[in-house]
Amino acid sequence: FFLPMNEYLSQQACPNKNCSDYGKNDFATIAVHDKKRNRLRCKTCGKTWSSHHKEFHFGLRTNSIKVSRAIDMLKAKLPVRKIARLIEVNAGTVMRWKKKLNQQ
Repeated sequence: FFLPMNEYLSQQACPNKNCSDYGKNDFATIAVHDKKRNRLRCKTCGKTWSSHHKEFHFGLRTNSIKVSRAIDMLKAKLPVRKIARLIEVNAGTVMRWKKKLNQQ
């Protein structure tokens, strides 16, 4: 964690849509579940989640440097196949990243 704990937790909210505290940015209802793996827990419903679950890189298995380079090239309007060739990944992978980038 790079921010003070109270400030960091105030930016988090329970992702469980069935929880009465869903979407509330109240650090009093959020607890640290596993500091080593950056996991948080809702004190109301008990749901746990990664503190990085809303970030673009979350869940991607490819090296984050390659992903960052691909994103920069996508923003520069380079063709998908050329990007894939330059960073040595499948063109379908770059297409998935592009789709995910457009959703955000």
